[in-house]
Amino acid sequence: MAAKSNEKILCGAALVLLLASIGWSVSKSFGIKRQNAAPKPSEQVAAYEPAAINQFQVNNTEWSKAPAQTRGPLWVYDVFTPPEIYYDAKTKQFTVSPPAGNQPEAPFGLDVVEIKEDVFRLQLVGYTGSLGNYKGTFSNMVSGRALVGYPGKKIEDLGLTIRSFEVKRNEVKQATDKDVTQSARTTIITFEAVAQVVDDKTGEVNDLSNLHRLVKGTAIAMIKPTGSTTAVPYKAGAKFTVGDVTYTIQSVSFETNEVVILKEGASLPEPITKTLSVPAPVTPDTEGAPAAP
Repeated sequence: MAAKSNEKILCGAALVLLLASIGWSVSKSFGIKRQNAAPKPSEQVAAYEPAAINQFQVNNTEWSKAPAQTRGPLWVYDVFTPPEIYYDAKTKQFTVSPPAGNQPEAPFGLDVVEIKEDVFRLQLVGYTGSLGNYKGTFSNMVSGRALVGYPGKKIEDLGLTIRSFEVKRNEVKQATDKDVTQSARTTIITFEAVAQVVDDKTGEVNDLSNLHRLVKGTAIAMIKPTGSTTAVPYKAGAKFTVGDVTYTIQSVSFETNEVVILKEGASLPEPITKTLSVPAPVTPDTEGAPAAP
């Protein structure tokens, strides 16, 4: 009897658990359906009305055109436009002009034919005659002619008078070994012709020697307009006009054979500085020529 009572109790407990499980499942399913159902609109919420947007007023203002700068009319840039500035290594100048490789370079208008030293107009080149009766041989640098001179001789076309002339004997001792005594040194004898020449107008006295030329001033550049056959001598600082363009010789170098020239004019957008060189001599092309017999 006791065993049957225990079985009834276990069966009843199992039945209660089953009924509780079924009830929980039903209630959970009903709650999910209620959450998924669309909510009913409340009668107290007002309908959506978009807010009005104020019209934005736009004012167009034109900026005045930028004026030309003092360096030239090309030095003008719009606002926020980065400038393009180029540097010419040869002229050592900044410019806003495009590089020469992008456009053909305008002709400069001048050619340098020759650069020479400003030598004195009379040079002593040697001497002639015998001891006690020497005379100097001179070169007229203006006419290119040679002449014989002596004390008191006037050179009319140059405005000069030879005051004195002599041939000096110079002795120079030269050692053949750094350890030898003074008496063992070799003596070299040289002869030098010297003359004093007076400028008839200024009275200036110039010393001439046959061992070196007398240079009186700065270098001279022989310049001609492009296409012309006549060259004119100019020194640094000279200024001249060709057409509506003005050229200024800024420097002349005999050592480098170069002339720096400034070009200005109303027709130019900005001044141009250029370095001109003496053209190299043209040598005949002998390639392919028959061999000399």
